[in-house]
Amino acid sequence: MILHTKIPNIIGMSNSKIPVALLSLTLVFSSLYILNFQSIYSQTSEDPKSLNCKDNKDQSHYVSNVASNDSKAAGPVTNDLNGFHYVKKFDSNGTLITAWGTKGTGPGQFLHAHGITVDYGGNVYVSDAEKCNVQKFDSEGNFITMWGTRGTGPGQFFQPESMAVDSKGNVFVADYANQHIQKFDSDGNFITMWGSKGRADSQFIKPWGVAVDSSDNVYISDQDNPEAQKFSNDGKFLTKWNSYSPGMLFVHLHDITVDSNDSVYVTDGRNNSYIAKFDDQGNFEKQWGGFGYGNGHFVENHGIVTDKEGNVYVVDTRNVRIQKFNSEGEFITKWGSLGCRDNQFLIPHDIAIDSSGNIYVSDSGNVHFRAQKTCESFENQ
Repeated sequence: MILHTKIPNIIGMSNSKIPVALLSLTLVFSSLYILNFQSIYSQTSEDPKSLNCKDNKDQSHYVSNVASNDSKAAGPVTNDLNGFHYVKKFDSNGTLITAWGTKGTGPGQFLHAHGITVDYGGNVYVSDAEKCNVQKFDSEGNFITMWGTRGTGPGQFFQPESMAVDSKGNVFVADYANQHIQKFDSDGNFITMWGSKGRADSQFIKPWGVAVDSSDNVYISDQDNPEAQKFSNDGKFLTKWNSYSPGMLFVHLHDITVDSNDSVYVTDGRNNSYIAKFDDQGNFEKQWGGFGYGNGHFVENHGIVTDKEGNVYVVDTRNVRIQKFNSEGEFITKWGSLGCRDNQFLIPHDIAIDSSGNIYVSDSGNVHFRAQKTCESFENQ
């Protein structure tokens, strides 16, 4: 995005007035940037008015149908921008290793890359909230298999979100609009499912995050009934919690993760914009963050994951970056900005880590026209 505005004449101003003028100019630029990005972000599938697999049987109209010179060419043709991909792999300090994905409906293509997880063999699973499926890749992005269709039955989804993998390679998927959790083997064969719409035990309103601990218990975070629920591996309810401490309830839970010591971390967005840490029974340990733009603050914190050393990585979606902390919440580093180049994003959503400490981030920014136009503006700079 290129902004054009009049710069105030600060020549001849007194020393006391110059800082005020500069601050005003900074606020103008910041406000325009945030408004532009929010217009992109508001188009994601979490907006109830947006288009997703829940509402559309055929998503091919999202993809350019301008075919080659051969008028008989069949199927959608992608119109991706150079350098922009929808899964990006980084080292633990934010250096890009590889990236993959194009816009479309076929293998290795995405309309809304959302949830992401990695198994013990280094295979990467990505859910697509628009296509209603899950794709499996090797660690370099080579397509292996995919499964899922639009619907309410086993192996079908209405807006699949976050995922997690247990020690046996089974994949758990949070089905956001169907209000249940599905379990598959590593090839996508359906095993079981649980959950229904509601606020009682084993019920959900908008299940978003999934995590698995060292005993293969499963944790689910619910966005609009903001609480964390814990289940056995086959879906038996064990416990739940909805607050940091008495009088301080969750507001808008997104993701959930479990570290190697079975400590549980959640991202609580909107007014809270916190990271909270608990033991595996939901007893509060600590929190950090808050709404803002500086280091250690967030604007719509989404995905979260931990490495073997206990470091915590958080997707700070509206600040368009990844932040890294130690297990006590002390800021270490960050990377990312709004754009289409190597370590830039449009709408980063979820995050995963492999056994070597490499970080994978899903970017759902390819889903709508406004995001594409923003990306084009960066390419043309």
